[in-house]
Amino acid sequence: MPRIILVAGDPSGDQHAARLVAALTTNVPGVECVGLGGPAMRQAGVVLLDDLTTAATIGPFDAAKHLGRFVRARRRLRAELEQRPPDVVILVDFGDFNLPVIAPLVKRYRIPIAYYISPQLWAWGRWRLRYVRRYVDRMIVLFPFEEQFYRQAGVPVTWVGHPLMDRTTAGLTRDQAFERFGLNRWRRTVGLLPGSRTNEVARHAPTMLRAAKRIAWQMPGVQFLLLKSPHVPRTQLERLRTHARCDVVIAEGALDDALPALDAAIVASGTATLETALRAVPMVVVYQTSWPTYLAARCVVRVPHIAMVNILAGRRLVPEFVQQGARPSRIAATVIGLLRDDEQANAMRQGLREVTQQLGLPGATNRAADAVQQLLALGDREKSAGRRP
Repeated sequence: MPRIILVAGDPSGDQHAARLVAALTTNVPGVECVGLGGPAMRQAGVVLLDDLTTAATIGPFDAAKHLGRFVRARRRLRAELEQRPPDVVILVDFGDFNLPVIAPLVKRYRIPIAYYISPQLWAWGRWRLRYVRRYVDRMIVLFPFEEQFYRQAGVPVTWVGHPLMDRTTAGLTRDQAFERFGLNRWRRTVGLLPGSRTNEVARHAPTMLRAAKRIAWQMPGVQFLLLKSPHVPRTQLERLRTHARCDVVIAEGALDDALPALDAAIVASGTATLETALRAVPMVVVYQTSWPTYLAARCVVRVPHIAMVNILAGRRLVPEFVQQGARPSRIAATVIGLLRDDEQANAMRQGLREVTQQLGLPGATNRAADAVQQLLALGDREKSAGRRP
């Protein structure tokens, strides 16, 4: 039976890896999946060596706090590679760990590597391309410009489109969303989406709630939906809400279920911006990280925008508030403008619809599984030729 090891390190990567495992299980009967990841991978049938999602961080400086955890995970993965070598290893995003740490380890055992969901090397850290060229047998990417980037660098690459396009249901209606989250359907609603990692939420939620307080003061009828990730303690958000002094509903659920209820959103930079774009919800994007990580990024970032919707649009379609620029007064004023100016909001909605046309057609996860199967077939041929131990 084919045997696959997957390595994912944050909640988003965990979800993508789980969907990929589901597709592989359907297409490759009897496939065995083991790896480092999180609860979504476990639920999909992956035998977890360690749960890395509880230590998900942004940047190497934040990751240093969990160094012992990562060392332990690497040790467990190494033991697995030695005792029961897989046919292929799939690395999922998480570039600060997967590229310099895991990829070289795997290649010691001459095992093919597929990299699913590219780290943003095109934005910063292009020097890390040397790891990709040396260790990765196939990059599996989500965006068309990534395919061009790796092809020009001489890296085998397959563009599959974005898994967000794989939705099989239409989602909730606006009325159903109001009922699902306990919202008043007669009031304007602003979403507060602070991220999925605990440290992201610790930085973004206070800023978003202070902005919400200012919005409520100028538009008293507005209500707010703060969507909580399963990894974030509810008590952490309850304490912050107490100081906001406005109508904030804290809820846990799928973002796609909440979006129909929203008239606007304050979104932490990440995949949530694309999910929000798919529903054409006007938004502003916020990004705050530790100062060492931010200052290091300033030295190497080569793109003018941080929000993926703006990168795909090639312009500042949605406002971005980064680090010290993420002041609640500025965020609040921009959101109020979107709520009061229908022409401005509609222009943004149209731009978001155009951006989402670049995400490809449905079936991205199945196409990624096909690319992995090709590597499995390649590994079988090499084993038959005696090129692998």
